[in-house]
Amino acid sequence: MSPAKATVKGGEVLQLPGAAERSSPEQGAAERPTLYHFPTSLPSQQVRLVLAEKGVEWHGTTVNIGPAHENLEPWYARLNSRMVVPTLEVEGRILTDVVEIVTHVDEHFDGPSLIPEDPDERAEVLHWVEVQAHFPMRELGYARTKGMVRWFQRWSLRQQRGRLRRLIRKNPGLRKVYEARRRELDALDRGIRHRVAMQELVDEVDVLLDEIEATLEEREWLAGPRYTLADAMWTAVLSKLEQIGFARSLSSHRRPQIAQWYARLRERPSWHAMIRRLSAWQALRFYGPAVAKTFLVFWVLKWMIVIGLGWLVAHLRG
Repeated sequence: MSPAKATVKGGEVLQLPGAAERSSPEQGAAERPTLYHFPTSLPSQQVRLVLAEKGVEWHGTTVNIGPAHENLEPWYARLNSRMVVPTLEVEGRILTDVVEIVTHVDEHFDGPSLIPEDPDERAEVLHWVEVQAHFPMRELGYARTKGMVRWFQRWSLRQQRGRLRRLIRKNPGLRKVYEARRRELDALDRGIRHRVAMQELVDEVDVLLDEIEATLEEREWLAGPRYTLADAMWTAVLSKLEQIGFARSLSSHRRPQIAQWYARLRERPSWHAMIRRLSAWQALRFYGPAVAKTFLVFWVLKWMIVIGLGWLVAHLRG
């Protein structure tokens, strides 16, 4: 039994749309991969969608990357030194890079091939996969938030950095990976505070979407005449862009080819495997304790100030 399976509880076995018809008869329960993921994580969505397209049955374990920061726990840091989701455990192998995960799934499981064998077509598919993989979607998400959501994100970032300092003291054997993660978060914090760079990042989205629009004028799917891994990966990216305020950029008025392509992507059965909104219970479970704690602190500070000012006014009048 692997260390992760020895410590993680509450896993679920999920069968995605079409899995019963398309998965190999020899693919038994013992061979099902285990996916450590989070419902709204963009890379997690991409992997779930590819698993659905291939018809693969899998075990799922949710890792709360919200305010609880379960991804920083020692058991997960040992499983995935980058402490990100998703992680795929399959036949004794641990895969942590999302592109590596989806290409492994495509090559080692039955179901429709998502990467063509033709060298030119394959190169085109991998080009578009790499384009989205290198685009800083996390930073873009921070750049597009406002108000209380922005404040909560920055608060969560500070909490992670403080948590890492404590974990380094308690787990000296993991000092190297924890310090690497802390440096990464420090760089992210500096980056999202750079307003000019963040605006340039927003502008880059339009440039990239214009390139995709021009490409789709010549073909039905992003990398050629049929659905491929490029379309699968970009499905989640388009969904994320729509969520963070780029809906008009994807509209038929602005970019008709992208709008039609996105509509075809949403019609695929795999869409429902990828898109998982948090239920009210999940939102309460993942975010409730941290939100309650935060607002409790504000409430206490508010009344301390009010009472203090009241006492000062009364004292001065007396």
